[in-house]
Amino acid sequence: MKKQFITILLLFFCISGFAQAWKTVRHEVYFGVGASKFLGDLGGAKGIGTHGIKDLKLRMTRPIVMLGYKYMLNQYFSVKGSLIWSLLNGDDAVTKNDIRNNRNLSFRSNIGEVASYIEYSPYADKVYPRYKLKGVRGNKAFSLSPYFFTGIGLKLFNPKANYNGSWVALQPLAIEGQGLAGRPDKYKRVTISFPIGAGVKYHIDKQLALSFELSLRYTMSDYIDDVSTSYYLPSEIASTGAVAATLSDRSINPALNGVIEYPDGRNNYLQRGDPRWNDAYMFGIFLFTIDSSKDKRSYLNSKAICAFY
Repeated sequence: MKKQFITILLLFFCISGFAQAWKTVRHEVYFGVGASKFLGDLGGAKGIGTHGIKDLKLRMTRPIVMLGYKYMLNQYFSVKGSLIWSLLNGDDAVTKNDIRNNRNLSFRSNIGEVASYIEYSPYADKVYPRYKLKGVRGNKAFSLSPYFFTGIGLKLFNPKANYNGSWVALQPLAIEGQGLAGRPDKYKRVTISFPIGAGVKYHIDKQLALSFELSLRYTMSDYIDDVSTSYYLPSEIASTGAVAATLSDRSINPALNGVIEYPDGRNNYLQRGDPRWNDAYMFGIFLFTIDSSKDKRSYLNSKAICAFY
């Protein structure tokens, strides 16, 4: 009877120790590299532009670097923060859509982003595989952990176009007539983004893990590529300089784009972008994670006692 009582106590001790194991590995720092893809007015696949995954073209991906920190609230939920640098670009020359191809616009933009997230691990963020002590019963837990996340970010961007071999910042040029009669003010180069994504983590050992995650980031701006509404009169845009007038309309066949001016003074401002959809972008990132927690002694002691048992 006494032996059975001791057995029950040890079993309870082991279960309790394992249940609280996440508390000893709740701090993580991570570094990631990967690829980004812009989803907006410029470039894209064949057909009508959607600003969505349908317009994904792998040849237009660009690099991304991420640095972040994660704190586990419990086994299932964590909060994270990240700093991101990436490059986005779009080019009508690569699309098979005839209208966009004739428009012949292109851009690139460095972006900086700070973001925070809430992460959910449906099978609990795995802890046991990090401590593979010899002789521990049930020590063969699966080392892959799927997770999902969403959050909010603040993004800085600066679209530029290649003009005679030099990259020219587009926002100051107001090439859709921003600030002129009947047009809104110049857009801000800071916007809010809303990331949503999923990933899978592989635990290498008690401190190291590798992850891969995909995310879509929808923004509150339609000007990441400096294209949103319609053309404006080149003569008016030229008030900010000849470069602005040139970059506003680079059509291969000018008769299909621009502004149609009628003899009675009316103007037909043809579509340049699609203001119904804000811009978005995608990230595919490989992450290297390091457990930065300091005190793992209570958990290790639990594992050692259970191993002995």
